Amino acid sequence: MSYVSALYHLVFTTYLREPVINNDYRRRLYAIIASEIKSLKSKALIINGVQDHIHILLSLHQTVALSELVRHIKSKSSIWAKSSGFFPLFRGWEKEYGAFALSHTHKEAVYDYIRSQQQHHSIYTLDDEYNCLLRKAGLSLYTPKE
Repeated sequence: MSYVSALYHLVFTTYLREPVINNDYRRRLYAIIASEIKSLKSKALIINGVQDHIHILLSLHQTVALSELVRHIKSKSSIWAKSSGFFPLFRGWEKEYGAFALSHTHKEAVYDYIRSQQQHHSIYTLDDEYNCLLRKAGLSLYTPKE
C-alpha cells in the first residue's frame, strides 16, 4: 500500500478580481466546489473567502494531478455560479491560481487562517496577502496587470 500526504492551500480569484461573490450565497458555491473536489477522490478540509477570491485547504488524492483538479473545480463551479442566479455579476475565475504544498504540521494553522478570511481582509488587501503567500513559498511576487 502506498502512503501519500498531499495537502495544498489553493487560492484563486474571480475574473478581473471583481467583488462578485456575495455573502448570502457563498456557502452554496463552496458546497459545489467541495462536491467537485470529492468527485475527484480528494477532500476539501475548508473553503472560505471574500467577494473576489477563495481559499481551499485540500487533501489531494494520489492519483489526481493538481492542475486537473483545479481546472475541474474552476470549470464546474463557474458553470454553476453563472447559471444559479445567485451571483448575477460573476463572469468566471481568473486563469491563474496559487497552490502551496504544506506539511501535516501546518494543517491546523492554515485551516485557522482560511477560516478567518473575513477578519483578515478587514486589515490586508488581496495583493498583500497573495504576495505574503508567494514570499513564504519562495516564489516570484505578484504584479497586477495593467
